[in-house]
Amino acid sequence: MREFVFTVEYERGADEVMDLFIENPDLHSKTMAIHATSESMWRLDRLTGPTEALEAFDEVIEQATRCNGVLGMCGAPVVEWEYEVLSETPNGRIVYSCREEGDGIQSIPHVAAKHIGDGLLMQAERRGAQNQWRLLISDDDTVSEIYEEVKDSLSDGLSLSVQRISEPECWLEEGVSADGLPPEQQAALEAAVEFGYYETPRQHTVQEISEELDIPNSTLQYRLTRAEAWLARQFVTGTLGTEVEDRVDPEQLEASA
Repeated sequence: MREFVFTVEYERGADEVMDLFIENPDLHSKTMAIHATSESMWRLDRLTGPTEALEAFDEVIEQATRCNGVLGMCGAPVVEWEYEVLSETPNGRIVYSCREEGDGIQSIPHVAAKHIGDGLLMQAERRGAQNQWRLLISDDDTVSEIYEEVKDSLSDGLSLSVQRISEPECWLEEGVSADGLPPEQQAALEAAVEFGYYETPRQHTVQEISEELDIPNSTLQYRLTRAEAWLARQFVTGTLGTEVEDRVDPEQLEASA
């Protein structure tokens, strides 16, 4: 199997939902599941971000008159679609959406399903102006076909770049594994959590925890700092981990056809 990673980038004003992501850099969306057939596409999206941005999302999606990134691609009049917020917190939403495919611009999942057929697996993630897609594909000819159809279907204000055609990198593990974290740093994190260091308000200071563990304060602080840096890198690597600047030359796709 091959992993095909590409990004659709939106100019401000091209899509009302994507404008929310552009205006709110802390707003983030990641798919939990995407399914598509020759007739319809449905998906679950997890959105996280500031309360104000999510409230604005609620208003925009309620009034949406065109297909948008949450539902599919962009630029096509709504054929028939429905959505439901399955879970709602001040800083999160889980949104179910479904749309029927019609004439004209169709959803990216529908385009992928048309060329891949049974066994379609894909992910999508959105932050800022970028909507990044990952597909598992069995051959390079299919990559070229999907690329050409998506490129030809983009509305004004949207651009397409390809980041990677390679062995799968992001599908075999979910979440953060502690395998790369030294045992003493892992123990420091576990102790900090146990003693309520990360609670609000904080239950114990580093000094108090170090006294309980009978290690120097500076040693515990160092281990926590290193562990937190490692966790931050793990998180960033797992979310939109391919920079949009890392582009594949479109001629490479055409040559593979």
